[in-house]
Amino acid sequence: MKNLIYLLLFTTQISFAQTNNSIDFKKIETQALKIAKTSKYGDLIKSFIADNKATTQITQMGLIKDYVGFGIVINPKNNSTKLLPAKYTYDIKTRLAAIGVVDLDKQELTAKQLTYLSVYTKNPSALEKDEYFREFKYHAFTDETKLENAGEMTLKDQNYNTYFTIKNNLLYAIGMNKTSDEFIFYEFDTKAIPNDDYLLIQMEKNRKVKWAEQSKLRDVFPLYHDVRIDEIRTALYYLLREEPYKSDKKLMEYAQNMRQKLDRTTIRKFTTELDYFLDLKIDEKAWKFKSDEVLNLKHTSAHALADIYFGNANYKLAEKFFLRSLLDFKIFSAGGSNAQKDANRIIYDLSKVYEKLGKTDEMMGYLIPLLNGNGSISSATELLNTYIEKNKIDKKTFKKQLDASFNTLDNVRNDGSYTFIFNGKVIFFYSVFNKTESSFAKEVMETDFYKSL
Repeated sequence: MKNLIYLLLFTTQISFAQTNNSIDFKKIETQALKIAKTSKYGDLIKSFIADNKATTQITQMGLIKDYVGFGIVINPKNNSTKLLPAKYTYDIKTRLAAIGVVDLDKQELTAKQLTYLSVYTKNPSALEKDEYFREFKYHAFTDETKLENAGEMTLKDQNYNTYFTIKNNLLYAIGMNKTSDEFIFYEFDTKAIPNDDYLLIQMEKNRKVKWAEQSKLRDVFPLYHDVRIDEIRTALYYLLREEPYKSDKKLMEYAQNMRQKLDRTTIRKFTTELDYFLDLKIDEKAWKFKSDEVLNLKHTSAHALADIYFGNANYKLAEKFFLRSLLDFKIFSAGGSNAQKDANRIIYDLSKVYEKLGKTDEMMGYLIPLLNGNGSISSATELLNTYIEKNKIDKKTFKKQLDASFNTLDNVRNDGSYTFIFNGKVIFFYSVFNKTESSFAKEVMETDFYKSL
């Protein structure tokens, strides 16, 4: 009797795909074998069907790693098949899984992908040397969901219900499209990815999640000096050791308010403090060899205020403090590249401020200096083209306005601060390079953007 029970259990396991209530394997088998007769992947399809009949159910413990393999996408309606790289992923931190093929909509796979599929189908143990595999093992999908166990391990995402079984070191899965007759046969070699790589894969997932979170924060709480911002506390520490600063009760109070590390979220509470720092009298010559943090206190504060007000949609105040950080409180840097990058970012953001304020001339004008050999040509070109299309700006008219502006260049302070007149509006910018009317015009005229007008 006991032997009979064991036999029944064993029979149930090996015939999982045929007997479970969630999938009609007989129907799938019939459709797949019919298509296999004319498909160039016919042997793989037949092999999958034969192997799947001898698989056993897999536990959740067998699905807590990432696996690479292939997927055969079968569409009975148009009698088509596609062989594609496939990946199963599991995030230990979130306990969410995903499965899928890549580049289903592409007409042709890349040479690297074709080589990967050739290596995998012939000898998966040789994948470690494959170039595509070394990148693909880190691939992740956005459509992640929880595994379900209702008699068999199942993954139900937005488009497919996928059912898993296993045979030795090969993981098999069948993905059923929720809205059509299409289905996918998956095979994954569980030994293809070395055990030592799983930690690296999880670390990469964590990094991507953190980057995504930071990207959301950057959109909501813009802050160019997100790394430098905590140097404000360092500057205050140095200042409060000396007179007249250590006798300044208001400064002492504001410094005490900033006991915790400053970042793009916490700095937003301190607009009053940042504004106060701008009025401090700081002898630049005295601090030149003592503290860069003190020398940059006003610039960092003004630039932070501009970013904060821009993020709060207070565009008039954002304009005010962007201009002050550009003209009144330039960043101190031993090399010119940091100063130029900072100035470029300010005038780029000023363009976006004027877009919000509906000032089209300033919106366009502040991007012109970025075409002038200062290292931001591509970003300026992209935004200019976006503005032209969005605001239906006539290119010929814009070109005439641009040409007329070249002869208005003025070095207003002999400190790298320049102005020019664009369609009657004064535009400010900074350059570590000396500019003349002729060089200003020449550099802009040589750009692909100007030639496209």
